[in-house]
Amino acid sequence: MGDAPSWAQRPEFYTCACGADLVYVCQVPENRDFAVHPGRPEQPDSVRPDAYGLFLGNEVYLPACPDRCDPAAVWPVNQN
Repeated sequence: MGDAPSWAQRPEFYTCACGADLVYVCQVPENRDFAVHPGRPEQPDSVRPDAYGLFLGNEVYLPACPDRCDPAAVWPVNQN
């Protein structure tokens, strides 16, 4: 899966409903912005008019089930 997460706070560990320990896949860094498609509305209080801010000041980590027991076997973790 992914490398090691750079936790904003203490590391968090979770277990899937199937019993497997969730493993780190990726993270979205704090204040990550994404380009606005032409013609789409501006996001209120965004850092720029041509960008959407995602998770506004929070790191988001995505651990998932290594056994892939279910397509939804991922648990988003939010830290700030």
